[in-house]
Amino acid sequence: MRVITFRFAAGAALVLTNIAFPPTAKGQPVSPPCSYTLVDSSALLDDCPICDRLSIPVPMSGAFQLLSLVQNPVSSSYALENLSFRAVAPGGRTYAVTGRGTYEIGGEVANLQHLSLSLAIDDGVEVVAGGFTNDSSLVSWAWPMMRISVTQTNGTAARVFHLTINAAPFREIWFSTAQSFAAGLWNSPTNAVSAGDLLSSAGRVVKRNQSLCGRLGIMPMIPDLGLKDLGILPGGEIAFSIAQDVFSETLGELHSGDVLTDRGRILRRNSDLLSLFAPAPVLPDGAGLGALKVADDGTIYFSVQTNFYSAALGRSIQTGDLLSDSGAVVRTEGDLLARFNPTKPAADYGLAAVFRWPSGEVWFSTTRGFTGLDGNSYAAGDLLSDQGYVVYRNADLLSPFRPAAGSTDLGLDALYVITDIPGTGLAPSLLAAPQATNEPPASLALRWAGAGHVFQLERASNPAGPYFPASPIDTDAQFVDAGVLTNQVQAFYQVHQW
Repeated sequence: MRVITFRFAAGAALVLTNIAFPPTAKGQPVSPPCSYTLVDSSALLDDCPICDRLSIPVPMSGAFQLLSLVQNPVSSSYALENLSFRAVAPGGRTYAVTGRGTYEIGGEVANLQHLSLSLAIDDGVEVVAGGFTNDSSLVSWAWPMMRISVTQTNGTAARVFHLTINAAPFREIWFSTAQSFAAGLWNSPTNAVSAGDLLSSAGRVVKRNQSLCGRLGIMPMIPDLGLKDLGILPGGEIAFSIAQDVFSETLGELHSGDVLTDRGRILRRNSDLLSLFAPAPVLPDGAGLGALKVADDGTIYFSVQTNFYSAALGRSIQTGDLLSDSGAVVRTEGDLLARFNPTKPAADYGLAAVFRWPSGEVWFSTTRGFTGLDGNSYAAGDLLSDQGYVVYRNADLLSPFRPAAGSTDLGLDALYVITDIPGTGLAPSLLAAPQATNEPPASLALRWAGAGHVFQLERASNPAGPYFPASPIDTDAQFVDAGVLTNQVQAFYQVHQW
């Protein structure tokens, strides 16, 4: 995450201001905080040890920030700030949890963790303040993922709180569904969400399908070409695959397995992606495309929609295998699903979407659902980790959109994760001085360029902050801050890139 900062004062020209992170006592810059979000199975338990009743954990959502304090070869310590969780019990009681704490991970012999929290829990009737510490020091999820349970240290025989915190370092998850639906957030017709639209876990439409496909030269423009999966290139160019063949006036025949971009070009033909696998027999139009990711070095990771035999590898390729355009199988379907122990391990469940973390962990969704030997079921729309846990059930990922009743699993195709790790390249730069505009009135138009994949403009009333989002996270490197020249005496801006 890198920033540029600039400011304006009412009645004065805009002035560029470079503001760096403050140095530590040793002269090293303080790294910006890393945002974490709670994932599946996070829960709050309001327990009464002496009561003759069964206490039931309540699903919990929310976020916090982790700020690095000390790093050494043996262990690392962090400040945990801006913790804000919310849990809603089936009977309607809502718990609001706020606070801060410290977190340590590492050790001389084994990898251990310790979490100490100071929290306030508001149940709508009273506010309970307490200290919390972890029940076990064992680490069960690979860093940078966090899985830890804590118990209130000042609880009573009549009431004590327990929290299960499962968290991952992301701000938003971008995705598409396999089926269209109506969102309960908006009125008709703007509430229509297509299977080709790119959505955010924050409950907004990032890009409509028409925006993704608008420069592909398709005449007349088809309302929805679908969205199989996507990758985002440095500079914010979106690479994606559509769900159907179509003819382009400028690019010619486009096949459902081709990798296209929202800037109107063909990044790779599907047949080119498969060339080093030497399919036998030859597949003139390719084998379709399911999952897709584009690394910053240009490597393309993908899955196919049709099984084929690779003469180069001397083996069959399944739709659930994760491949590389270098002609290698990066992860077999068996590798991805091993920790879920499917009841039918030889079956091909397909690979619909994928995201690779720098640590090597893979998040993915399957094309078809399956059941594990433990009896747990996993739907095609669930977001899973190859480490054997559920990141989000499909219904939970979609819940911010409040889809119509009965829409419990709409599938999951495209997948992209906005994360603070690792940092991205050099700071962005302005393309031109910010310009005042009257569309809408008293507004400021800002444009920048950067090597990041996505960007967000933030604004503060003084350079020390705090900074708050002025724009949503987007691939666009421009934004009009509506009415700011009237509403603000002065403003300081930061551009973040991820």
